[in-house]
Amino acid sequence: MLVRRFVLPALLVPVLSFPLLSSTALAAKAAPPPAAPGGCDAKALTAALVAASPGPSAQAYMDLAACDAGAAKAATPEAFKRILPGTTGDAAALVAIGLGQGESVRSWLTALESDERAGALNKLGEACEKPGVTAFWLETEKLQAEKFWSNRWYAALDACRVPDARALLAAKVSASKNDRVMFSSVLDTFATNAGADSIATIRAIAEQEATQKSPDPLVYIDLVRVLPSAGGVGDPAGANIDRLRAATEALNGMAPTLPERAITEARKAYLALGDEVASDHLVALRYKSVLQDSKLLYGVVAVEKATCKKGDVRVTLHAAPVWDAGRTWPDQLAERVKPNADNVFEPNLAETCKGTGTVEYVVPEAPFASMADYNTWVVAQKQVVDRANAGVTVKQELEKDAITD
Repeated sequence: MLVRRFVLPALLVPVLSFPLLSSTALAAKAAPPPAAPGGCDAKALTAALVAASPGPSAQAYMDLAACDAGAAKAATPEAFKRILPGTTGDAAALVAIGLGQGESVRSWLTALESDERAGALNKLGEACEKPGVTAFWLETEKLQAEKFWSNRWYAALDACRVPDARALLAAKVSASKNDRVMFSSVLDTFATNAGADSIATIRAIAEQEATQKSPDPLVYIDLVRVLPSAGGVGDPAGANIDRLRAATEALNGMAPTLPERAITEARKAYLALGDEVASDHLVALRYKSVLQDSKLLYGVVAVEKATCKKGDVRVTLHAAPVWDAGRTWPDQLAERVKPNADNVFEPNLAETCKGTGTVEYVVPEAPFASMADYNTWVVAQKQVVDRANAGVTVKQELEKDAITD
């Protein structure tokens, strides 16, 4: 038997004695060594930024800024011609502002669509504690002048709770009192921003308005309207008892001098602040022009309608004057007066004719100046009921004795 022996060349043996490398290890061996801690390649990052499409431009810009601030500053004007709005773009804007590149950011913001700009501005308003942001806002207001206000850039300052921003808003509120739209809008932002710290300004404007020959009720309405915001109502952080108390006390001080047209707004403010009792105490102030011996004259009508056992329809209109101590608003009257009215009118028409029926209550939209006005209102209600029940003789029962609410 022939046996063949094969001998490997000596030079190949050492090669085969090493273990094979995995593909992962080969890839790692081929990759460049990692940068030293804190090290980076600014030239490569600059080139990447220049070559980046609009989508990744914002991140490429921030990568460069983290590596080399000077290189990022030089690249900012061109970079912000391509950076898109959104979460990453807004973050890049903050970085640029921190590098002192506010002008490029302003140009970028101006070129955005209004909804995109509003979103980006809101992010800047929420970031006033970051380097350069407050200065950016103040510089922007100075450079844009009235456009800063007319284009509503200021609206994003509601969350910019720093002294300089508050001072800017407070000054504009005081200066724009004769511009109804501007005054109302900036006042909203100011009250939301400054909270209880806005109350002193609100009261000062109210006191100043009271000295005018013809005080403007609309100014008072706006001042009262924002007090709940100053008190923290609607604040995402939640209402604060001290803020609520401060706003309520301010409203207490303003209420006696408010014109009648502003009292209704004060009622809404009290309800928003959680003080329903105080809101009811405003009724006499709201209708002080028709107070009679410290009371208000209302009225109540009850329309009783029955379909009797034999099919005939009967209708009775009950009416009575109502005297109120100045604590009931017109929209509260029906509910509050109904129990007493039921006792006085004793509606039993359906029971009497062994049928079924309903009773509907009607109250006036405002208190009356006199009994003559009350009587005119009752006549008008009778006419309404007559028209609604053509062919039916409407019986009328008028109570002389007033119901006290």
